[in-house]
Amino acid sequence: MCIAVPAEVVSIDGTTAAVDVYGDRFTVSLMMLTEQVQPGDFVTLRAQRYAVARMEREDAEAARRLFEGLFPELAARARRCVRREMLFR
Repeated sequence: MCIAVPAEVVSIDGTTAAVDVYGDRFTVSLMMLTEQVQPGDFVTLRAQRYAVARMEREDAEAARRLFEGLFPELAARARRCVRREMLFR
């Protein structure tokens, strides 16, 4: 069984997108999606290679809170990523 962690779309280039998962960036295929996505949207991934569904922001945030509660190291990592992004703005 796989657990789908929400990935935020950072940029789109044709049929691929750069996504962010707790500070890790991946390039994924958008070919399996049935609806359009844009930067700032959230998607679920399969095998860290294929976006398979778009998620509503509220659902993605709820899922992230759940994962961060189950795995405290994810919460710490998410805070470090946010601080790092704020430094480079």
